[in-house]
Amino acid sequence: MGLSTTNLRVNLQSFPSNVTGALRFSWWDQSDRADDRQTAYQLRVFANGQADPLAATPWLTGHHNTGVAWPELGPLLTPGALYTWQVRIKNTQKEKSAWSAPAAFLTALPHWSVPGIWAAPGAAAPDSLPSTNAFAFLQSPVITLTPEDYTKVVLRLASRGADTLLSQNVDIFFNGQSVGFGPARPQENTNGSGQRTYHYNTYDITTQVQAENHIALLATAADAQPSVHAELIGYRKTGGSTTLAVTGPDWTALDGTAAFGDDGTRLRTGYFAMPAENIDMAHYPKKWWQGTAKDWPEAVVTRPAVVAENEAIQPYGAENSIRQLVTNRTKVTQLAPDDWLIDLGREIIGGLAVKLTSPAAQRVVVWQGEQLTAAGHVRHHLAAGPDYISQWRLVKGKNHFLTAEMKNFRYIELRGFTGTIAPLAIAGWQIQQPFPAQDGRFHSNQPLLNAAYELSRYTIAATNQDLFVDSQARERRAYEGDLLVNGLTSYAVSRNAALARYSVDYLLDHPTWPEDYKLFNVEMAWWDYLYTGDSALLAKRYPVLQAKLHRGPDNSDNYDPALHLVRGTGLIDWPERERDGYVVGTYNTAFNAIYVGAYRTMAKIAALLGHREDAAMYENRALLVKKALLTRLWDPTAEAFYDSLQADGTVNAHHAKHATAYALAYDVTSGPAMTKQMARIVYNAGHFFGSIYFIYFILRGLIDHGYGALAKQLLNNPDDQAGAKTFAAILHRLQATITPEAWSNTHKPNLTMSHPWGAAPGLTIVQGLAGIRPLQAGGYRVGVHVQVTPGTRFALTTPTSQGLITLNYHEEGRTAILDLTVPMNAEAVVTTPQGPLSVGSGTHSLSYPRPSITVD
Repeated sequence: MGLSTTNLRVNLQSFPSNVTGALRFSWWDQSDRADDRQTAYQLRVFANGQADPLAATPWLTGHHNTGVAWPELGPLLTPGALYTWQVRIKNTQKEKSAWSAPAAFLTALPHWSVPGIWAAPGAAAPDSLPSTNAFAFLQSPVITLTPEDYTKVVLRLASRGADTLLSQNVDIFFNGQSVGFGPARPQENTNGSGQRTYHYNTYDITTQVQAENHIALLATAADAQPSVHAELIGYRKTGGSTTLAVTGPDWTALDGTAAFGDDGTRLRTGYFAMPAENIDMAHYPKKWWQGTAKDWPEAVVTRPAVVAENEAIQPYGAENSIRQLVTNRTKVTQLAPDDWLIDLGREIIGGLAVKLTSPAAQRVVVWQGEQLTAAGHVRHHLAAGPDYISQWRLVKGKNHFLTAEMKNFRYIELRGFTGTIAPLAIAGWQIQQPFPAQDGRFHSNQPLLNAAYELSRYTIAATNQDLFVDSQARERRAYEGDLLVNGLTSYAVSRNAALARYSVDYLLDHPTWPEDYKLFNVEMAWWDYLYTGDSALLAKRYPVLQAKLHRGPDNSDNYDPALHLVRGTGLIDWPERERDGYVVGTYNTAFNAIYVGAYRTMAKIAALLGHREDAAMYENRALLVKKALLTRLWDPTAEAFYDSLQADGTVNAHHAKHATAYALAYDVTSGPAMTKQMARIVYNAGHFFGSIYFIYFILRGLIDHGYGALAKQLLNNPDDQAGAKTFAAILHRLQATITPEAWSNTHKPNLTMSHPWGAAPGLTIVQGLAGIRPLQAGGYRVGVHVQVTPGTRFALTTPTSQGLITLNYHEEGRTAILDLTVPMNAEAVVTTPQGPLSVGSGTHSLSYPRPSITVD
């Protein structure tokens, strides 16, 4: 390996198309030497087709390799152009690496005219439907080119008309291969402008280019005036670019109404609606994804265009969603002569890829769902609301088709099918962002802990589409509280941080109703900085972040200088019956504890950005609110916090455990003795209380105060009886493969089985039981603090901005043995009973007395 650089990224993306003047470069350093660090670096950028660099930095002294700005470069870049960049470094021995392999980026386009197309309604469309068809198959003419002429070929995609779907809506194929699923959903209030903004996604299809090429699209719409824009751009090796194809009247299109049996039926929740998919193989175009149909009608050029003059368009700021087949866990069971159950083995978010051979023409009823009924059939009417029931009309012989809509399911039941179903005949057609599986790994000598980690890791992988949302099954909307768990767990298991940043930024302009959630947006903006080392988002959005702390009427400051508490309340927990009887007042312990954390966080942000007066004010607020909570709301007799105060300052004398848990999570405590009292309440004799979402705050409070071993015991509770608030029950009773919205259907009858706000175990294992978290923004210094029960052994891998950290832990008697591998350019600070121990990069074997922590 020697000395080298890998994992090159711009603006957190491997191939960004959203680059403007504000570029932030990141890379990983690698060295064979122990305790090695980067001491200098040099960057250079090439315009496409140019042999000489457009710009190069001198050797710059420093260890920075994440979120690195190069302000002089921005003015030299041209919109819509292709560039490559490289980096090389020096280490502590003054050795010099070779230049890295080049990585590419595209600069953003300015506002551009976006011509779109759709399919004219066909003769088979029902007369009762509007003239706009919900499904359209689109294909380009043959695109002839010489692949050797181009450095890179990309496909851009934008669309209109999918608003009520609350999802992406176009499947994209190039030369018969799936390119992805897009584009990202539009925004109503980008950067607080009030302007509606559409996104275009850019797909690198260079390796798929041939002499003759075809683009094929399947688009879904749920609104009037649907439109899809696609264009193929080739960046010539001699420089410049060529538009190789663009949607227009030379494209052909087929109305998908008959193919999908669209009679106007919509699958609905209270938040979105999508067309049903009643596949009719007599009309479904064979292998449409190959883009070679000869007899389709001419595409209709849409008016208005995809983007109107009073709207904006901009590139999407995270990784593209892809489609992938799910087959490796599939099990087929014949329930009755004409009743077949397909279990994918894991829940997915996506659709179906079908290769079914039928002995005759027949109609089949299809159920999809997240759960099975007590009788072993698919619960097609999901607890969360939508009813996944459809009909397929099959032809004799081969029935090869893809569905289009995004659904949440694990099980498929074919009722009325005569014939046989091979194991791979019904496959999942999953939608997710790319997910490097090697980034997050955990295995211990405790199977339940392993299963809880894998549940969390797969939850993050499966629920990452164009935005972090609560669940695709019901709402498909982003929430700041969900983001807190989703984002932090994502950092623990994946190097891809762009979606977390995009979601943080999105929610700054699209706040949700719980007042405490808006404060979590501030917290997550700070975590983005800690994990990536890039302060650009904080600087750009500082006024918006400040405004999040004004949660009074009409966004007024709700801090009461007389009592030094804030008025108002937040979610506390959900559903409400999970709140342990919490008595809401004017001044609430839970809300004020969260404010202590929010004020502290804003003080750090202000200090980082040089706003010294703001920093002092926020820090003072945090101290005053904490003091008031300890003075007015701590009950030393009960050794617990009261829930709230009335407007006149009188106490509501009730002690919901949530009040103490929030206080512990945000360090509202006077010292070790009080902390131990609070930890005893929060540990709750080894039983979770509250919702599966709320356990994040339970686990966080225990871990941050040195009681991680108790957090581990809560996760490892083996009680799997029906209704138990344990991960054993979730795994064994619910058979969950993505974290659910609630502990069980009993706790929340309308739960979703795909709700990442329950994914705290993955975060807890990494940040808590192993104690790996950034101590310095960008991961240059990382904390390691193992907190487990005696006899625990585990091996863990987790990503940082410097590279992968691996940790193997076991015990010999009362001695803890820790084998730790730290990436180059990073330092690990290991917490031991004898004090902190710092080690540099490389592999280290450490031993120290095993600590013993209890609250008994």
